[in-house]
Amino acid sequence: MRHHTSVLLLLLSLCLVRSASAQPIDLKLIAALPVEGLDNAQPSGLCWVDGVLYAVSDHHDHTICRVELLEDVAHMEPYITFDAPWSGAWVRGLDFEGLAYRDGSFFIISEATFRVLRVHETGRDLAWVTPSVKEAGSAVGLFREKSACLVGLALLGGGRVVLAAERAQRGLIDIVVDTRGEASISALECATTSLTLEPPREVDFSDLFFDGTDLYALTRNADAVVRITFDENGLEELEVWSFGLVTNAPEYRYQDMKFGKAEDLTMDDEHVYVILDNNGMARASDPTDTRPLLFVFARP
Repeated sequence: MRHHTSVLLLLLSLCLVRSASAQPIDLKLIAALPVEGLDNAQPSGLCWVDGVLYAVSDHHDHTICRVELLEDVAHMEPYITFDAPWSGAWVRGLDFEGLAYRDGSFFIISEATFRVLRVHETGRDLAWVTPSVKEAGSAVGLFREKSACLVGLALLGGGRVVLAAERAQRGLIDIVVDTRGEASISALECATTSLTLEPPREVDFSDLFFDGTDLYALTRNADAVVRITFDENGLEELEVWSFGLVTNAPEYRYQDMKFGKAEDLTMDDEHVYVILDNNGMARASDPTDTRPLLFVFARP
């Protein structure tokens, strides 16, 4: 995308929440796999492509990883290495979050530059495909904390990309890039939720997933996957799939569960994949085990 791309900002000051009354569904666990293979792995994006799972880590600025699901572990190793082009901003690290795939290319958010990078599956043909959304998000109260900015993206087709702002406040950034490379940006603050949160947990998003029809949000602090819709009138939270019984089970919980650990979400036709970023913390049942965990659930 050229640097002179014109940008139209549509700023919506508050994203009101509407909710369905259906009871949450508890996801059925199929497998819980410790993540090995990548030094200092801190998973920050996950996607499923043609029967293969891929991931990024926010401490690895030049790498897209392949995740092999074995009987008792998930093996995460570099698949594509690349050098991102100049982003237009001086940053110490790109801090990649979120991962999606379409038409032969991966798409990743750089939380540090507030932009989306496209990486062809060959590792070539890299380009920043959105302008920075920092101004649009800040104008409606997003991005108030440096470590709580963009965490997930979904590709909705027709040049439309939706990004999730994590917390303080959480929100959604809706970007449409037309055939001339011009982008319109809508920013919405989504400060409330119908989901139950245990204090001091706060309302959040940690990832997005679009299955071609429906948009889903991962909400780590509610230990849930939620089908959502949104427009200029606000956010609607629909079906809720809960995995809190799993993440808080004695054999899987980490030593400090004050806040949720679920970082990334993807699905196939039969499964829901949720990966935890434990930031090097040990599990409560084994103080020597500091590996992240990948959960495979049956898709309702």
